[in-house]
Amino acid sequence: MKNLIINIYKTLFFFDFAIVVAYIIPKLKTGKDSLNALFAEGVFLAVSLVFTFIFIKFAEKGRLRVFNRRNKLRHYCYGLLVGVIPTAVTAVPLLIFKKLSFNGVNIHSFSDVIIWIAVVFCNAAATELLLRGYLWKLYRNYYSLPVVCAVISVLFISMNINIFSDGIIYSANLLLFNLVLCFLAEYTHSLLAPITAHFFYNAVSSLILGSYTVSKDYPYIINTVYSGNKLFSGGDAKLEGSIIMLAANIALCIYFAKKLADRKRR
Repeated sequence: MKNLIINIYKTLFFFDFAIVVAYIIPKLKTGKDSLNALFAEGVFLAVSLVFTFIFIKFAEKGRLRVFNRRNKLRHYCYGLLVGVIPTAVTAVPLLIFKKLSFNGVNIHSFSDVIIWIAVVFCNAAATELLLRGYLWKLYRNYYSLPVVCAVISVLFISMNINIFSDGIIYSANLLLFNLVLCFLAEYTHSLLAPITAHFFYNAVSSLILGSYTVSKDYPYIINTVYSGNKLFSGGDAKLEGSIIMLAANIALCIYFAKKLADRKRR
């Protein structure tokens, strides 16, 4: 019970204070939206890194190891595959059956494209530091995987408070992909894997293909048109509102659950 209370306090100070500090730091105001966003997300990432190092060094006195430097290429590849698979499995059938088409480019400057990609990376890295970095290792020291996944999911929802306002399939896809990232962190014992997966998922599904999560805050690179049955094309939420992506996320959850169960039996 004592450990639970201490961990709750650590969570409040680490998670909530980091978000508050990142929010109250004055933002850069230029004539370029991409630079403004890059500065804001860069601050978010810097604050997340600073809080992570402070808590590892002073709260845990170096007992927790958040950054795993071994097998970096393997962890990167796992993250790349997990980030791209849900989008590819959804977009390819829609392209084949002409339910997804492209209607020109939305961002014409190559430098702006690079900046927006950097924005998405900073956001993904900062989010994973808060969710599956220090706190993941902290709770995993004391509790079972299902309990830790539940805790991280609650924190994820608190960061995406409007998650339930855009349809059941959209909500289920975001929650399931969050769970996939939890399983990925557990399977690889690496922060690099979920950061890579989160980045590629947002970059491909939202920044490039115009799905809802990122493009509601930032512009997308290509103008995409989704048509046909909303259950398959996703409707207003696009890819993330598609039942095809839902099936892909469920399959990824089952895959990692089986891999983790097989490892436990050895």
